[in-house]
Amino acid sequence: MQGRDTATVIGIVVLVVLLLGLLSGGMMMFPGMMGYGGFGFGSLWGIVMMVLWLLVIGGVVALVIWLFQQGRFFETTPASGARSALDILRERYAKGEITREQFEQMRRDLEEK
Repeated sequence: MQGRDTATVIGIVVLVVLLLGLLSGGMMMFPGMMGYGGFGFGSLWGIVMMVLWLLVIGGVVALVIWLFQQGRFFETTPASGARSALDILRERYAKGEITREQFEQMRRDLEEK
């Protein structure tokens, strides 16, 4: 699953970069285009916008990575090491920790829930 997670994160990052390219205005944001002229306020604004977009992209990437680490993507079943209550009950019965009557009562209680 680790390879699929990595591929998904890379795909999302590429998609975000492509979308930002479409939304940023293309070449019209460069100094000297469409009346910005020179390297005065236009250049400063370009740097501010670049930093802003880098923060947005970094935040999206960090959010996606955090969600994958929390296991909220693609995980609909318990982890492979997780045991059900009935499995634990059977194990306790097999070890002799509880009697057959206790086992049957607890099993019925679990089935009611």
